[in-house]
Amino acid sequence: MHSVFRVIFRLASAALLVTLSVLSASSASAATAAHKKVYLLRGLTNVLSPGIDHLNEELQRRNIDVTIANHAFSDSLASEAIEGCRSGRFGSIVLVGHSLGASAAVSMAEQLQKAGLRVALIVTIDPVTKIAVPGNVRVLKNYFLSSGVGTMVERSGRFHGTLQNVDMGKTEYGHVSLTTAPVVQSQAMRDILAANSRCR
Repeated sequence: MHSVFRVIFRLASAALLVTLSVLSASSASAATAAHKKVYLLRGLTNVLSPGIDHLNEELQRRNIDVTIANHAFSDSLASEAIEGCRSGRFGSIVLVGHSLGASAAVSMAEQLQKAGLRVALIVTIDPVTKIAVPGNVRVLKNYFLSSGVGTMVERSGRFHGTLQNVDMGKTEYGHVSLTTAPVVQSQAMRDILAANSRCR
């Protein structure tokens, strides 16, 4: 009788260990699963891109992996994005930039293109230099002020995605306040949340 109980106990213990191993593996897999990475790039000085900070706060509130930085750090951020995509940590890449940060966002996409990687979405807000969207970008939306310093974004020869230039020139916004415009904030957030195309 005791031997029967010992067999049953051993079988139950083995089943419990298998269950715990499966649960542990599932938890580890979930913790390391590829996820969306968003990079927010400010313009010339960090205080002149308030809407970028607003997006950062909202994305953090939604538990989305986001990095906010000055445009001057775009090269190191591009290296991080490349490593993250290649390692499988990042599933998709989203780039958002204001003013010089808009140019830096496109520059990051170009570096990702050289690495053979794709960008799900770029949102540019009033870029102040002439830029063309590279061919590895799925969607680029540009909000600019034709009445000010902002410029349209052009297509590169290899770009076959979606490019939308939204002229906000007939509104009351300026180069700085455009970043906080409700229509820009709400649409940018919707687009960021919807952008899921893979970077590899």
